[in-house]
Amino acid sequence: MGMKRWSGFIPALALVLALAACGGGDAKESAAPSSSGSKATPQEPVNLKFMFWGSNEEKKAVEGMVKSFNDSHPHIQVTAEHVPGDYNTKINTLMASNELPDVAYLPDSLASKWGSEGRLLDFTPFVEKSEELQNRLPASFYYSEPGKVVGYATAAEVMVIYYNKDLFTEAGLELPPVEAEKAWTWEQFVEVAKKLTKDKNGRTAADPDFDPKNVDQYGFSFGADRSTWAPLMASNGASITDESGMNYAMNSPESVEVFQALQDLLFKYRVSPDLIQQKNMPDNYVRLQTRKVAMVLDGTWAQLDISKAKLNYGIGVLPVFKEPKTTYIAGASVVFADTEHPDEAMEFYKFHNNPEQVDLYRTGLWMPVETKYYTDQAAIDLWTKEVHPPEWKTAAIDYALNYSVKSPSASLKNWPELNTKITPALEMIWTNKKSAKEALDELEAQVQPLLQGKYADR
Repeated sequence: MGMKRWSGFIPALALVLALAACGGGDAKESAAPSSSGSKATPQEPVNLKFMFWGSNEEKKAVEGMVKSFNDSHPHIQVTAEHVPGDYNTKINTLMASNELPDVAYLPDSLASKWGSEGRLLDFTPFVEKSEELQNRLPASFYYSEPGKVVGYATAAEVMVIYYNKDLFTEAGLELPPVEAEKAWTWEQFVEVAKKLTKDKNGRTAADPDFDPKNVDQYGFSFGADRSTWAPLMASNGASITDESGMNYAMNSPESVEVFQALQDLLFKYRVSPDLIQQKNMPDNYVRLQTRKVAMVLDGTWAQLDISKAKLNYGIGVLPVFKEPKTTYIAGASVVFADTEHPDEAMEFYKFHNNPEQVDLYRTGLWMPVETKYYTDQAAIDLWTKEVHPPEWKTAAIDYALNYSVKSPSASLKNWPELNTKITPALEMIWTNKKSAKEALDELEAQVQPLLQGKYADR
C-alpha cells in the first residue's frame, strides 16, 4: 500500500501505532485500495454444479444457457453435467454418498418425496423477496409442507391433441376445438374418430362394412401411462384415491367409465391401435405425417418434433366427460439443502429456466412456468412467434393456465411403488383381457396397502 511521507522527527514506532489507530486495527481495512491506485485481490468465483437430463438438443440448449450465465456472472461459475442414461439411479447414488450437485433436475415424484424429507433447500425466504418466484403457475410449485416452497417444475407441459389438418379436410370434418369451453364431449369425439378411421378399402369405422382387421388409417392413438388417463379421469371427477390420498378410489363409477371408454376405442370401435400394434409404429409426429393416424394425444413438448415435420398440423384441447381438464406433467428443478452457496445457487436457478435465456421455449420443447408468459402479450410473443401455431394461445397457454391439474406422480406419496401395481393392472384393460371394472376392482387389494397420503399442494 502506498503511504504519505511524514516528518522525519516522528519515530517509526509512533507512526505504526498512529496508522493502526486510524484503521481501527482491522487487517481488512489495511488491505483496501489507496490513493496510489493499487487494487484488492479479485474475489474468487463461487463454483456450482448443475445436473440435468434430456435429448442431445436439450443438452446443447442447456449448455448454451450455462455458458451465458457464466459469462454474465463472473463471480459464479457453473459446471453442467448431462446424464444421458438412468438419471434416477445416478441421483440416488449421489444422495447416498453425500455427493449431490447444488442444482439439479428431479423427477416429479422424487422432488415431492425429498422435499417432504427436508433434503431440498427451503425456497420460502427467496420467494418472499422475488416477484419472479411468486408469480408462477400454481401446478409448478413443490412444497415440503403447506406454505413452504422447495422447488418448481423446470417447465410447464400439458396434454393436448395434435392432428393432421389435411385428413380432416378430406373427410369434410371441422377441426378439433381449440378452446376448453368448446371441447368435444366424449361421444362427439368418438364419432369424429370413427369417420377418420379407414380400412384398406376406404370404408370408415362408421360404415357397417368396415373391416377392423385391415385398418389403413386410425382416427386416434394414445399412450398407456398417466399422461393419457389422468386428465380424462380428472375431467370426469375421478382420481386414484380420495382427497386424503389414503383410500383407493380408482374403481369408482367415474373412473371405470373413463377406462372403459378408452378400452372401447381399442376393441369396440377399433379407432385406435392397441399396445401391441403401437410397438411397431413410429413416433407420433411420424404417424401424423405418414397419415397412419389422424389425431394423437401427446404433451406440448411434442411441438419441437412436430414443428420440424413436413406436416399441415394443428393442436386442440382434449374431449371432456364432465368438465375440461388437462394434466400438468413436468420434472422439477431443485436446489439441494446441503449446498454451501444457497444465494448463488438461487441466482443460477432463476436464470436456468428463463425463456429469455433458453431456446427450448422458442423451439417448442418447453412452456414457461412464470405466469407473465401466459398473460402478457409481449411476453407470450417472446417464446411463441417462431414455431407455434396460432391456436397455441387458447389450446395450450390458456389451457395450462386455467385447466391443468397436477399429475398423480407429483401429488401422491409412494408413487413409484403405486405405479408398479397400477401399470400391469391397466395392461389387462389395454390388452382386452379384462373389463375396466374387473381390472380396477382387483387392483384395490394391491394399491390400498401402499397408500400413504398426498403431498402438500399449496
